[in-house]
Amino acid sequence: MIELLKKIFGIKKQTFMESEIYEQPDVISNLIKKYINKDGTINIEIPDNIKKTALIASGSSYHSASIAANYLRDNIHCYAQAYYASEFSQLENADVDTDTLYIFISQSGETSDTNKSLENVRVKTDKTLAITNTKNSTLYNNAKYKILLNAGSEKSIASTKAVSAQLFCLFLVAGKIMQQREMPTLQLREELKKIPQIIKNALELRCKIQEFSKKLTSYENAAILASGMFYPLAKEGALKIKETAYINTTAYPTGEFLHGHIAILNKKCAVISVVNNVNVEFTIKVLEKIEKDYNSDTLVLSAFHLNLKKAESAICLNLYNDIELLFSVLVVLQLLAYETALMLNRNVDKPSGLTKVVK
Repeated sequence: MIELLKKIFGIKKQTFMESEIYEQPDVISNLIKKYINKDGTINIEIPDNIKKTALIASGSSYHSASIAANYLRDNIHCYAQAYYASEFSQLENADVDTDTLYIFISQSGETSDTNKSLENVRVKTDKTLAITNTKNSTLYNNAKYKILLNAGSEKSIASTKAVSAQLFCLFLVAGKIMQQREMPTLQLREELKKIPQIIKNALELRCKIQEFSKKLTSYENAAILASGMFYPLAKEGALKIKETAYINTTAYPTGEFLHGHIAILNKKCAVISVVNNVNVEFTIKVLEKIEKDYNSDTLVLSAFHLNLKKAESAICLNLYNDIELLFSVLVVLQLLAYETALMLNRNVDKPSGLTKVVK
């Protein structure tokens, strides 16, 4: 699939990051085959009677955790909280209880603060689940329950395919909890099965993404605005742009941006806005204020067509389902970071001063 897309669009392989972005449809397809049975049951093991979830991770894995926590709270009414592993690991008296499933997420399975957090929890409960890309890693071996991403090695510093695999597996965990509670899961399963094609469709937007990337290269600062579970997705996009293009990029909840933060637009700052199906009218008002009062290049990633007079760029994704939209925006932001970094002649696989934190 990767080589076919490259042939169709005339894209030459340049970096590990590019290859890993294009591997994502196949990675998700393999997870579907492995973890969703023909009878619709989800083939993962977690403890019964889970009332709460705590998700502990770092970096991009934390953003996946935060998205999942939002989904669990809002759609399953399962109390869920995401924690930075670097913070959680330092809590000497953390409340650990047997009603909670503790989920630890790490691509390598060797992230030090994530493993330290697991060590602290497993003394008090065995309801521990590792989601990792590395079998027989420290995280994998020390957790009672395990989910393997099977994404293959990730050589680029900026995580791409591992993030989408983590996010997909977290939705599988949500589906498993729903099945345990005898809630209907058909809609969720059907949405998840569409994700490989959704990602392929997003990859086809590369030329449109390149147009805004050219504009973004002239900025030292950028803001990404989003709401609900799309806010942690915006944080992931901001991290990718910072890691690869070295542009100071910050994510904000769309409404919160008006509470003083908008003042950053008085200096040269690009704006990226994610518009999903919630609070659409309010989001449009925020964008209209930005258009009226500030001279910023603006990229709008929207679930549907919006009538914005001055938005410099707009990409309509034609997706009304939030899970599908999440994966589509995720890939668009990955490509945006990648293309911008290439145009700035950055080494996207080995950004200056960065290494994968595994010790």
